[in-house]
Amino acid sequence: MESKDLNRLEAKIDKLSDAMIKLVEIDTKMDGLLMHNTTQDARLNRHSETIDEHAVKLAVVVKASGANEWFIRVLIAALVTGLAFMLRG
Repeated sequence: MESKDLNRLEAKIDKLSDAMIKLVEIDTKMDGLLMHNTTQDARLNRHSETIDEHAVKLAVVVKASGANEWFIRVLIAALVTGLAFMLRG
């Protein structure tokens, strides 16, 4: 009877050992996924910062090009008016 009890106890210990091995494997996979997630977050943050910098530069360029566009329109209007005045006389 003792041998039977010891065999049952040994089987339970083996099952417990297998469960612990699986837990360690899962923990290792989770650590790898966490490191991958952290890396991806860092990369996305860098891309986000770059996009923000480009947005600021674009806003400055749009503002400057709008002013330049109005300058060109006024210049063309002045040239057309000057040409019309010269042809009239």
